[in-house]
Amino acid sequence: MKSPSLLKLIAALILCTVFLIPTKTHALTIKDVRFGHYPDKTRLVIDLDEDAKFRTFVIGDPYRMVIDLPSFAWKTATVKDQQASGITAVRHGNLKPGISRIVFDLNRPISIHSAFTLPASQGKPPRLVIDFANTNTAGFAMAQNDIRGTLDINKGTELSAAPPPRTPSTKPQLTDKKPLVIIDPGHGGVDPGAIGPNGIHEKNVVLALGLELKKQLEESGQYRVKMTRYDDTFIQLSNRVKYARKHNGDLFVSIHADSLRDNKVSGASFYTLSEKASDAQAAKLAARENKADLIAGIELEVEDEAVMDILIDLARRNTQNQSKYFANILIGKFKGNKLKLLRSANRHANFAVLKAPDIPSVLVETGFMSNVEEATKLNSPAHRQRIAGSLKKGIDAYFKTVKENERS
Repeated sequence: MKSPSLLKLIAALILCTVFLIPTKTHALTIKDVRFGHYPDKTRLVIDLDEDAKFRTFVIGDPYRMVIDLPSFAWKTATVKDQQASGITAVRHGNLKPGISRIVFDLNRPISIHSAFTLPASQGKPPRLVIDFANTNTAGFAMAQNDIRGTLDINKGTELSAAPPPRTPSTKPQLTDKKPLVIIDPGHGGVDPGAIGPNGIHEKNVVLALGLELKKQLEESGQYRVKMTRYDDTFIQLSNRVKYARKHNGDLFVSIHADSLRDNKVSGASFYTLSEKASDAQAAKLAARENKADLIAGIELEVEDEAVMDILIDLARRNTQNQSKYFANILIGKFKGNKLKLLRSANRHANFAVLKAPDIPSVLVETGFMSNVEEATKLNSPAHRQRIAGSLKKGIDAYFKTVKENERS
């Protein structure tokens, strides 16, 4: 029989051996992206660190080439020779859990001739190769129907249908449960939103702020809280609304940080839904935010008759009035906390993300990423705590009124 000390020594050696065995702890890695030019085509080569499934296709208005891969780490510093290939910009990020997306913006229509992977060989890593060529409008229209590759991005992820609209009422309704607040951090994944100084991305700032608001609301013990995204994942605009309705949210707060050409403008503003914008800036902002799905390579569309019914039901005065009331409360709380506001802070426009017909919804533009001072503040945990605290006070005041109305 081996002595206890000998057994301990053997166990220690086994543990050391296990920890010395190299293990892969990262996701797929993109190591290099480059283009090559030939008389009849342009070749895109993406170096990977392992074999992977993919899918690729083109979409228009504007012209883009999209590549979907399993979630990856982007390790390439620059994309070589992209301008000569008709590429005006390259974006990448998470599309959904387990799937990442690369979007190449194009200055001309193209068609994909072939797409394939090559295994590692002769010192070269695994590669994804895509051959494409210029085409005309008719050729591009045909190319849009051509999806290359075998990656199934919907595997294991079924989209739940939105519940039917709840019966309209003349005053806010709450169940015996704690109110459910839906926090919607804008953008995410392949859609960075506005980009501020030093590469500060709106998607990261608003996610951090959303998590801080969630923390403060839950610590109060008064609310249930859900977020449309908890990490750097792209969420389609319509799915944000469906998520809130699926869970029967009582309040929807969408968090953003705007950007303007005039980098001197600063201050928060609050938007509620209206088919007619309150001003030209509000109209432009709504148009830009509503294009988030286009940035990610997903087209906005009316999906089915149920959604059409929702759009028709938007005229429901009760929900819109609650939203406006909540926005006014938030303005007062921001003023009380000495947070800067735009001169006309109460605004309205036709935002796709505010189109839940039965959930009071407000889009909060917390400031401007285009203003260096404000972007720096928004990137500060202390400033985000102040904003979250003001939002919480507004939420408290709103639900206090809801409860008083229920008792009356």
